[in-house]
Amino acid sequence: MFQGRQVWFLFLLLIMGVAWGLEFSALKLAVRGGHDEFTVLMITLVLISISYFVILLIRRSLFRFTKDIWVFLAITAMLGYLIPLVCILYAAPYLPAGIMTLIVSLTPVVTVSVALLLRTERVSTSRIAAIGLGMVATLLVLIPETELPGQGVLKWMLITSVVPICYGIESIYVAARWPERLDAWQVGFGEAAAAVVLLLPIYVFLGDPRSISLTWTEAETGILLVVVSNMINIVLYFYIIQRTGGVLVSFGSFISLFAGIGWGMLIFSERHGGAVWAAVAILVGALALVCLDTAKKEQRTSG
Repeated sequence: MFQGRQVWFLFLLLIMGVAWGLEFSALKLAVRGGHDEFTVLMITLVLISISYFVILLIRRSLFRFTKDIWVFLAITAMLGYLIPLVCILYAAPYLPAGIMTLIVSLTPVVTVSVALLLRTERVSTSRIAAIGLGMVATLLVLIPETELPGQGVLKWMLITSVVPICYGIESIYVAARWPERLDAWQVGFGEAAAAVVLLLPIYVFLGDPRSISLTWTEAETGILLVVVSNMINIVLYFYIIQRTGGVLVSFGSFISLFAGIGWGMLIFSERHGGAVWAAVAILVGALALVCLDTAKKEQRTSG
């Protein structure tokens, strides 16, 4: 039987995973509402930056941007925000939110692959098996002719596959280069703020401010949902890690996978065929291998 404290953290993990899965449907809703992709991205990043800034003010933990910190934040902003969100926003009109969630859920498998290639840590047999399962799941998803309507869907799937690659590389980079003087909240704000600074010149040339409307549309609803879900996800992510370690929070990948598919079915009435559900089952197996191997490693370390 679970104790009260365990039930509480499992409940928080459930909320975190549901919020994480909502982001993909929210982004799809935002671009469907009429705003161009760069306008959606700029508004979202500005609102996220402001939210983090308020948190830093409350915590009295504002910091000064040095050259080393700026380089770190610029790289993480590109890998964590700009490249992934641009890919998702451009692919969103052509792919179901559930399929995007499934592809992005390959991130833990990509992280293990990057660690194996760069030899940043020892990779066990379980994790190598997880890579193989992840590749099988990917192949099952990349069959647009049998699972998704329309032409040219494979192209958007491949574009979406850039997202877990970026996230996987980012996690390895952050672990290796984290600035000693900054905590997680400061990095969260700095990453979002750096993304705004880097995006601004691009937005000047490619964005369309005229798409911003004074009336409330589903685009504004989507942007608001992205900001709220992002903040809930990040806040609970750090809270759970600080109090339980890194094993429990890794299981959020399972919840976000099914939550993302569920949100797509609820908001957009999406339906998926047998190959997609088979890919979900295989990916769950891959994530289970990664999580269980991580748990064993942490037990050996603590022992």
